[in-house]
Amino acid sequence: MRAAGAGRAAAAGLAASAVLAVAAWLAGALPSGDPAPTLRLEGLGSTSGRFQLGLLLWLVATAALGLIWWRSRNPSVLWFAPLLFAPPLASRDVYAYACQGDIWLAGLDPYKLGVADGGCLWTPSVPELWWHTPTPYGPLAIVLSGAAVAIAKFVATDLDTQLTVAVTVLRLIALGGLALLGWGLKTLARNGKGWWLGLLTPLVALHAVSGAHNDAVMAGLIVAGLAAATSKRKNDWLIAGVLIGGAVAIKVTALVALPFVLLLLPPWRQRWAALAASAGTFAALTLASGLGLGWVNGLRDTGDLQQWTSLPTGAGMAVGYLLRAFGIDAMSASITVARALGLIALLIIGLYAIKKSWRAPAATVIAACGWVLAALAVLGPVFYPWYALAPLAVLAAGTEAWTRTRIAVTIGLCFLVLPNGLGLAVLTKGPGAFAALAAVIALLAYAVRARPRPTG
Repeated sequence: MRAAGAGRAAAAGLAASAVLAVAAWLAGALPSGDPAPTLRLEGLGSTSGRFQLGLLLWLVATAALGLIWWRSRNPSVLWFAPLLFAPPLASRDVYAYACQGDIWLAGLDPYKLGVADGGCLWTPSVPELWWHTPTPYGPLAIVLSGAAVAIAKFVATDLDTQLTVAVTVLRLIALGGLALLGWGLKTLARNGKGWWLGLLTPLVALHAVSGAHNDAVMAGLIVAGLAAATSKRKNDWLIAGVLIGGAVAIKVTALVALPFVLLLLPPWRQRWAALAASAGTFAALTLASGLGLGWVNGLRDTGDLQQWTSLPTGAGMAVGYLLRAFGIDAMSASITVARALGLIALLIIGLYAIKKSWRAPAATVIAACGWVLAALAVLGPVFYPWYALAPLAVLAAGTEAWTRTRIAVTIGLCFLVLPNGLGLAVLTKGPGAFAALAAVIALLAYAVRARPRPTG
């Protein structure tokens, strides 16, 4: 009976994924004809019947896949297969990756030029955000994107086919990150829930398999690095350091995982050696790419976005709206102050987590790493649902706490971006901002109630 139930769940999940693939062809992030600008200005009624049907299928299939995943607790990797043969869903960033790799191959600096400024011929497929904005990704991400484009140009001559091949290779790279993630979770998650909560999830299906986000590779490197750090085998400290250095060379946010990897290595000499290996890996990748540290400027540029999905940004927007009602135009100042407070809160959380992890069991250290990664995602100036891939994966390896909440978050985040890549935050600025402010107040109230009470 149990085997029959598992078989039905596997078939149902595969069917839901197949419907998602159909939705991607109808309303996904297709290389051309993005309806997002019109949709933002004129609403859903301005879109074609094809797009509306695709949107409906995406909504139903995503809900179905989330429900099947939650109820079955035994997902199948085959659920990912249909999405590999369809256009990307919920993001157009993979096209930006291709253009950034193309610019690098041409000998230009993607840390100084946006994709349009660099003359990428695929620019119309890229979100306008990246047309004149330098990339914030690390040197390894650029090299991998460049490799994907080089392969595409080797096997095809026309631009459309080249872009399709480049996207396919970038998806294969993301799958490589997921393979690392699977190995790390198998090593770390002794409770058997690691793959269910951190790997074979609807969020991974949408944003790693379909969207091919860099976060998939970063998550795989982080979890594999944590797994290597817990190993008792000789020289695994070196592997741990190299893996974390590679993760930072994908996205700098991976740097917050480094202290926890070091804490998993008991002898101080191994910690210093792993730190040196991590720094050396990042430096070597930077030198090999021929790129400097220009991605720091890219990080500042992404902060220009104002979306309520970042809790500090949303709270700042809400305060700005309230002040505006009294005739005070202080939106920019409100957001700046709220973001600064968010970074202070992140620093406090990080230091507290490191203190709690000092000489603690490995599971405690890994869980602390996951919670700090989660705090970084929601307290940073900008948040997208794929930012949650790494925190959820690390938490799946380190703790069973808050499982229901993590299930709800995983499913809920799948609906935060429409299938063509337009974020709901753009369409719901006012309500979303006040929802973010309410969430901040609720979290502060919880923190006050949960603080340790003095005894005696």
